[in-house]
Amino acid sequence: MISAFATVGLSTGITAELPESAQLMLIVLMYVGRVGTITLAASLALGEHRMPFRYPEEHPVVG
Repeated sequence: MISAFATVGLSTGITAELPESAQLMLIVLMYVGRVGTITLAASLALGEHRMPFRYPEEHPVVG
């Protein structure tokens, strides 16, 4: 599991023989390890925020 989290590529060759739930756990650990724990925690903690800009508005006269 540490190898998957650190994404170092170490394997004993039994990944194909693992149950589907264990393979899913490896996938999640590899993704979290690749993205980074700080990045993932920050994205979950910050949530929704206000945009620091506004789109310009225009009301053209047609006709």
